[in-house]
Parts: sequence; structure tokens; C-alpha cells
Amino acid sequence: MEERRKSKRFTVSLKAQYFLKERKGSGKECTVININRSGAGLEFYTSEKINVSSSLLLEIFVPDSRESINVKGILRWFKKGERDFIGGIEVISKSDEEKLESLIRLTLGL
Repeated sequence: MEERRKSKRFTVSLKAQYFLKERKGSGKECTVININRSGAGLEFYTSEKINVSSSLLLEIFVPDSRESINVKGILRWFKKGERDFIGGIEVISKSDEEKLESLIRLTLGL
């Protein structure tokens, strides 16, 4: 299979929550399992099926910080794992790409 990624993917384990479309009420728990400049791989702890192409707001909790990073993205793929769901989002703006790049530097000490 040919590699299609534009940027290197970094393995992480970051607590996060997601909101469908916009931030209303409390988010639903997920874990960011990898990140790159243009998106993130997520592990969803949910019983609901989320449709591919859904808009998500993702709030990622930064270790050792009171701050969180919020990015908007589009769910590009979603599949059932053994005990949860796994999916990938693609960020939709240059500023969100910059936020993910900053998160990579923060979490990996780059």
C-alpha cells in the first residue's frame, strides 16, 4: 500500500473530548492516539455511531497545563474496534494545523 500522508504521524495518548458540530453541553470522552500537522487519530469511547464527514470540535487536554487546545475537523474514517471505536479527523483550517504542530512540540518536547 502506498503511503499518502503529507506529514509524519506521532504516537501519543492524550485525553480529549469531542462535540458534534458545535460546543453544546458536555463533550464525549475520547483519547487522541496519534497526531500530525493535518489531523489526529482518535479512540472514541462511545456507543453511538458517528457518520463519516461529520464535523467535530475536539478539545485536547494538554499534559501539565490548565490550557486545552481546541481544533475543528471532519471525521474522515470511523471503524469499530474490540471495545471502542477508532477514527481519524482532518483539521479544516491553517490555524488548527498550527495548533496541532504546537501540541506536537509540547507533548514530545520537540
